[in-house]
Amino acid sequence: KATVSVLYWNWILRQMQRGDVLAKAGKLESKLKGKVFLGGETPGQEDAKAFQDLLGDNVNVARWARHMASYTSSQRKGFPSEPAVTPKPVAKGTPAASAGKNAAVAEKRAILTEIEKQVQQKWEDSKAFDIDPPKEGEEDNGKFLATFPYPYMNGSLHLGHAFSMLKAEFAVRYHRLQGKRAVFPFAFHCTGMPIQAAANKLKRECKKYGSPIPNFPCGTPKTFQITSEKLTLSWVPPTATGTTEVTGYDLLIKTDKDWSVHMSLKPEATIIDGKNYIVAELTDLEPKVKYTFKAVTKLADGSTTESKPSEQITLAQPGKDAKGGKKGKPQEKAKIAAKTGGALHQWDIMKGMGMSTEEIVKFTDANKWLEYFPPQGKADLKKLGTCADFRRAFITTDVNPFYDSFVRWQFNKLKEGQFLDFGKRPTVYSELDQQACMDHDRAEGEGVGLTEYVCIKVKVVEPLPEVLKDIGKPVYLLCATLRPETMIGQSNCWILPEGEYGVFHRDDIAVVCTQRSARNMTFQRLDKGDEIKDYFGKLEKIKDVKGKELMGATLEAPRAPHKTVHLLPLLTIKMNMGTGIVTSVPADSPDDYAALMDLKTPEKRKFHGLEDSWVVPYLDPVPLIDVTIEGVPTTKCAEYLCNKLGVKSQKDSEKLQEAHDVAYKMSFYHGVMSAGPYKGQPVADAKVSAKDSMIAANEAFVYHDPAGHIVSRSGDECVAALIDQWYIKYGKDDWKKEVEAHIKDTLVTFKDATKEQFVEKVNWLKEWACSRSFGLGSKIPWDEQFLIESLSDSTIYMAYYTLAKFFHGESNLTGLEKSPYGIKPEDVNDAVFDHIFLNKEITAADSSIDQNVLKEMKREFEYWYPMDLRVSGKDLIPNHLTMSLYNHAAIWKGRPEMWPRAMYANGWVSVDNEKMSKSKGNFFSLERACGEFSADGTRFSCAYAGDSLEDANFEIPTANNAIKKLVQLLDFTTQFVSEKDKLRSSSENLFIDTWFDNEINRLATEANEFFKTMHYKEALRCAWFEFLGIKDTYYDILGNPLKAKRDLVEKWINFITVMMSVVTPHTCEQLWSIMGHTGTVMDAKFPTGVSDPVITDKGVYLEKVKKTLIDNSIKACKKKPVPNTCNLYLATKYPDWKLKVISILKDDYKSNDATFSKAVMKHFDAKTTTDADFKSKGAQVGKFASVIKSQVTAEGTKAFELTLPYDEVSLVKEHQGYLLSKIQPITTLNLFLSSDEGVPDVNSADNAAPGRPTVAFSAK
Repeated sequence: KATVSVLYWNWILRQMQRGDVLAKAGKLESKLKGKVFLGGETPGQEDAKAFQDLLGDNVNVARWARHMASYTSSQRKGFPSEPAVTPKPVAKGTPAASAGKNAAVAEKRAILTEIEKQVQQKWEDSKAFDIDPPKEGEEDNGKFLATFPYPYMNGSLHLGHAFSMLKAEFAVRYHRLQGKRAVFPFAFHCTGMPIQAAANKLKRECKKYGSPIPNFPCGTPKTFQITSEKLTLSWVPPTATGTTEVTGYDLLIKTDKDWSVHMSLKPEATIIDGKNYIVAELTDLEPKVKYTFKAVTKLADGSTTESKPSEQITLAQPGKDAKGGKKGKPQEKAKIAAKTGGALHQWDIMKGMGMSTEEIVKFTDANKWLEYFPPQGKADLKKLGTCADFRRAFITTDVNPFYDSFVRWQFNKLKEGQFLDFGKRPTVYSELDQQACMDHDRAEGEGVGLTEYVCIKVKVVEPLPEVLKDIGKPVYLLCATLRPETMIGQSNCWILPEGEYGVFHRDDIAVVCTQRSARNMTFQRLDKGDEIKDYFGKLEKIKDVKGKELMGATLEAPRAPHKTVHLLPLLTIKMNMGTGIVTSVPADSPDDYAALMDLKTPEKRKFHGLEDSWVVPYLDPVPLIDVTIEGVPTTKCAEYLCNKLGVKSQKDSEKLQEAHDVAYKMSFYHGVMSAGPYKGQPVADAKVSAKDSMIAANEAFVYHDPAGHIVSRSGDECVAALIDQWYIKYGKDDWKKEVEAHIKDTLVTFKDATKEQFVEKVNWLKEWACSRSFGLGSKIPWDEQFLIESLSDSTIYMAYYTLAKFFHGESNLTGLEKSPYGIKPEDVNDAVFDHIFLNKEITAADSSIDQNVLKEMKREFEYWYPMDLRVSGKDLIPNHLTMSLYNHAAIWKGRPEMWPRAMYANGWVSVDNEKMSKSKGNFFSLERACGEFSADGTRFSCAYAGDSLEDANFEIPTANNAIKKLVQLLDFTTQFVSEKDKLRSSSENLFIDTWFDNEINRLATEANEFFKTMHYKEALRCAWFEFLGIKDTYYDILGNPLKAKRDLVEKWINFITVMMSVVTPHTCEQLWSIMGHTGTVMDAKFPTGVSDPVITDKGVYLEKVKKTLIDNSIKACKKKPVPNTCNLYLATKYPDWKLKVISILKDDYKSNDATFSKAVMKHFDAKTTTDADFKSKGAQVGKFASVIKSQVTAEGTKAFELTLPYDEVSLVKEHQGYLLSKIQPITTLNLFLSSDEGVPDVNSADNAAPGRPTVAFSAK
């Protein structure tokens, strides 16, 4: 029983390392002033909700909270209010539950680790994973080729890689147990920006801060706590200071004057949430003054370094905190300084990988990464027991001449097939890298694309706002819209009053928009026409303006129904989208309608400083679209929806979102223009016409904007740019139709949600920039100024795997060593790949590769292809996986039999319901995971983590429990082998023998199906948890282990060994040897067998009887006198009146589509029924009917069955002694039929039913 006082809860949180919620716990503790957290006579929802608010997404402890809430106040009085001794907080380096903290687990883990080393050596020596096509005349039971996206080699492999990769690896092992030649090739991705950007970043750090040990500044000061009287700042100490020590810090302060030293601090750090911080408390600041801070690190050699300046900080107003709370109450950030202070340098990252300072410097050369991490990744995979055929392993980029030739061949094929084009296209662009920044080149924003707006030029006319009078040329507001056809309904424009805007030059006019959008426009050549190559990305700003300085400006809006409109305030404008200024169409947009209606009241207008003439004449929305919503025709859908949904103001965000979604869907896809030049046209057609017309009239232009925040690997925020580039024409109609048909009709995706995403993304994916100027990779064959980007060179390389063993072999990742088949890089050209992959003729003049080798290479490809399975995280569905389908359809055009057969996607994995993070100490590299949980423990917990598209959870307790259970299984098997001659070997079969054999077969059959469909968590339920359970039950019922039947126990061990070899292969390989088998368990056949559901039901029944006896005996033994006799009543049939009840319920259930009608219970009301039998039984009838209804809900129609398909009396008699042993101190167990005359307890006997015995206890 855990305590529930807040003080103790606070300690529990520390033990769990949930420091991010300690602040909440502290607040709660202060509020309750030491009272018991779960108070009240009837704890319930409020208690559980309080825990949930405190815990966030910690599911396991939230369950504990709900469990604690179930205790009554009287029960909780016995709980201690605080722990007797408050333990010290757990060190942050390793999670509290991590393996190694428990001596027993550590001992067993050591056993597994030693076995794993031996088994891996066995596999290495026997080349267990080197799988080839069958030789002439050799038996062939089919093949299975599974692949996993080669991981990027800018660091070590980690648990996230393992979680997804193992899905494919498990499948390979399973299909090998089906007798197939199953191969799992693996490679390492080095193409693109991540490595190059990291190397460049490290190079810049070494240059700026020195090497081999840099002298970094400390982190930027951040607000930790703030009140009206005190400000507490914290910052991260420098992670490296060259060869000298820190002697202290100066905190610099600035208001509107120069920087000055405000206070000096000692070098000692404070531990916050397990990390070191320098903390400064300031109590002498003035209210309402904006302060900026910098921290200066003072070093022993007299030198100093400065942090970046903080954001401006103001004390909370007296009487309120910064969020309007009570005076003096600390304002605590949702993420304290411990989470945000101090940038992570590339040098720090490398140091965290265990590298020496001398070694780190070498990584300023990108090629060093290619030499270091791929071999390390290969070693880590072997340590995990990955069944990869490493003869087929390689790295990408032109460093590998063989793979470079393959990628160049692929792009030549795409060009020949007219799947590529060149020209200026809007693209996500990194200014720092001066090239396109596609998904895998990004540090943030993977999957984010561009939004195409129509940018409306709205002229500001007299009287000009004061701030614009000195511009000297016409001024236009730039309003970004997605719906140009609705401009005929404009009532005003919106601007954010506190928004920061700029006035910028654009030819002979000036334009107003956000700084961000102006920057975007320069990269799209939208500011000065086309001849501005030297101006690319540069701004010409006239001045800065605040949104409120433009409020009320008189505007001439193109196509608007009013001669002039005005600029009004909208507080929900997002400055990171569009241009920060938007048009208002209140007839069609619920957001515009609600915001405009808010301004109907004079008080609102006065509050914003608006004149009535700017608002009142425009309050009636101008109708522009005819649409029918839920059968109601309207020309003002926004007004209709706001009224229908009860939107009172623009603050009703949820209702407005619903209204917005319905309005857009209905008006755009089903509406017809009711006004303007496009009256009578469908809205979707009118949009195109309006866009073209406004652009032709110079009233608007097309503007592209990133649809979200995108940061390149080099660290700059990306823009939308029009650049010259090669692009792949994804989305091309005939190409798309072929791929979509394959997805819908042929591709196996294992989950409906995955298939739906593929169908959506194949229609979403459009022109894709495949060229760039910078990074690592292969060059475009015909235009070598460009490199091929990292997603585009990774779409059909699964075909390259089939040939890789001819080029690379076991230890030649780069292809620079001698080929095992004597193939030279210069001998590999387009003609070779055309011959092997596309069945084209080849002559000796085309390549000097030996013709027999070529023949073998061609046979290898044709045997393994198509790819049977591709496994990936769900994040690759929108790009890599969909692109792979497109490219297969392009290269093997008209040959769908060569396209991928199945693709499996999964969610991301967390650790104990926490996202993996180095700062939390729960980031597990593959090496660390294998060290702390063993390889098989890691594999087991990954398999159990989950198989859906939802994010999964790697549970450390699950891994530790697997370690213990696996060693127990090894011990059990060893003991069986040494004692098997003592076990029972007669041909006589007890029921429990029959049941055990039956359940072995049943669970193996179920596990087989789950492994086949890649439901690994369910497979573990059958092949592990329940499989162990049936063995325990078998031994429990027998009472003496030597009574076990030898052949059944041997069968059980062999079955679990083969089945679990999919997940825990090292342990199972050892079990295979212990059992005296030769070779490898991987070459066994997956076990199957026939099971009888009636035997299963008999086992379930026996377990139910045992539970009934145990539960009732516990209750009975709490009473005085303590009983010593139990009477068990069995019924072989129902009495007539119960048969009648069941018949009525069954008919009602059937006639109401598998539900019960509300009126059915009236049949059993003793007061109103006319049935004589029912009247005589009174309330028993209704109670019995309710029981049957409940059983139907729980068990289905099985509850209607009138008899059992087996003799339950004989079954119970056979196990009477076993059942008695479970209900001590009961000494006598009597069996009665409920129909027997003179039974001791008539009521208990009457309540018995077939399959549902009853019990009665007595003291004799």
